[in-house]
Amino acid sequence: MDEIDLIILRKLMENSRLTYRELAEITDMTVSAIHKRIKKLVEDESINAFIARPSVVALKSLWVSTFGTSNAKSMDDVSKELGQHESIYFVAIAGGKFLYIVAYLRNITELQDFNSFVSSTAHISDPTVGILNVPYLTVPETLTGVDFKILKTLNRDARKSIADIAEEVGISPKTARKRLDRMKEDSLASFTIEWTPRLENNFITVFHLFLHEGTDINSTIKHITEKYSSNIAYVLSYSNLPNFITMHTWAKSSKDSQTIQETIQDEGFKDVVPHIVLYGKYYDCWVDQLLRTK
Repeated sequence: MDEIDLIILRKLMENSRLTYRELAEITDMTVSAIHKRIKKLVEDESINAFIARPSVVALKSLWVSTFGTSNAKSMDDVSKELGQHESIYFVAIAGGKFLYIVAYLRNITELQDFNSFVSSTAHISDPTVGILNVPYLTVPETLTGVDFKILKTLNRDARKSIADIAEEVGISPKTARKRLDRMKEDSLASFTIEWTPRLENNFITVFHLFLHEGTDINSTIKHITEKYSSNIAYVLSYSNLPNFITMHTWAKSSKDSQTIQETIQDEGFKDVVPHIVLYGKYYDCWVDQLLRTK
């Protein structure tokens, strides 16, 4: 994996239905070269699946990340037990038994019970709970039955062709394209990937960046995204955690990862805390199960 692969992965995380030609234009490469790179990322199991789901906007749900140090003996056992909860779709294990648990909650009323479950199951005495910032939009129309059927056929194969979607759902290609365009434009669907980079020559670090009071968080995200563009996978902010962001980075060597850390620490943040990710596991959640009932 290299910097070009990271750009491809980052773009596919934003929209897993981007065409090979669109990705070729973004990376200034040939369509054939992009096709080969994506094929290799799939064969190496860096990309587990191309995912399509109703978005948190469409479902009026919460996207929550809970993290903290676990006192459990086996991180594998904890991950499996956490994965049985219907809301949890990803668990990452970092050094020092530090866990990241990402979930979709139907609404805010589920938050307290969910936090109690995570704390007791993961053996985290004082977990940090972050509600990820999402542009909650008012849209003129919600997802229709046809939309759900389209997302169902795309759930773990989001790059499926318009012709195949139309045939499986029983609609015209024109209708399939129109519905997909509308879902994307109105943020009613999420098209992303399951990314689990191989440990060989891949160093994934999540930097917890604590900002000084009064710092403009949007301009800070823009700055670090541009400055560390060759290493950033994504940056997240949280509606309930002011002056705090997480910067998720990739490096191809421990030396490169250390260089990123040293540079970040010179940025003038109030505090910088790195967590080296060892591995992660994806799980089915209630959103996926919802699609299967449609």
